Amino acid sequence: MSIDRFLGVMNANGGMSMSNNFVVKIGDSMDDFRNPSMSRNIFEFLCDEAQLPNTQAATGTLKGRYTGEGEINYPHTRIFTEFQLGFQCDANMTPLKFLYDWYGQIFQEKDAEGGEYGTLGQSGGNSIEDSYAAADRVKNRTTTLNYPSDYCKTIYVSKTELGPALNFGQRTSGTFILDKAWPYAIDAVPLQFGSGQITKVTAQFYYTKHYYIDSDINNMFRFPFLNAGDSPIRLMNGYNRFD
Repeated sequence: MSIDRFLGVMNANGGMSMSNNFVVKIGDSMDDFRNPSMSRNIFEFLCDEAQLPNTQAATGTLKGRYTGEGEINYPHTRIFTEFQLGFQCDANMTPLKFLYDWYGQIFQEKDAEGGEYGTLGQSGGNSIEDSYAAADRVKNRTTTLNYPSDYCKTIYVSKTELGPALNFGQRTSGTFILDKAWPYAIDAVPLQFGSGQITKVTAQFYYTKHYYIDSDINNMFRFPFLNAGDSPIRLMNGYNRFD
């Protein structure tokens, strides 16, 4: 294979894919969060690590089905594994607060008077002393497990590439739709003295299932999933769906 032929094939398919080109969006209403507009912006601006979810099948084994054959494996159940997102933190630690807010939608905590706190306490100022003074107010809470409809959200992960798109935004080769996603773990955030680095937080998510929307990168086409409230069923009309 010559270099010219290789470059011709790559150019015909939009060039090489780069791992640092992607967009993560959340497609459900965030009105029940403390700061709905910021919650949506966190995914667009501060999410710097994502994954294209894997596909896996649970299998069974048949033994001795035919003479001369030892074992035959067959699929019987589709498996959807966990999913990870990573965020760079601003000085206000907004991504961490957002994740704790989302986690609070799962385990609704209330004080003795019935006031709802989620999993976040709140101080009246921005000093360490203010935080200490507010510590007593977050004790002696009761916890109630909410319904899945209260905390499950739809997450979209689009693999984008540099280059012209039909309208504003980046061109995409495809979008994964993760249905009914929720954070089951917020990872520890390491802090240490020494050379300063941007603080990062990661979270692990479960979801019910995912769909894949196939787009041709060469069509200069932009998948219209950006509007809040868009449902996977409506978005799938007219597109190739793999689920």
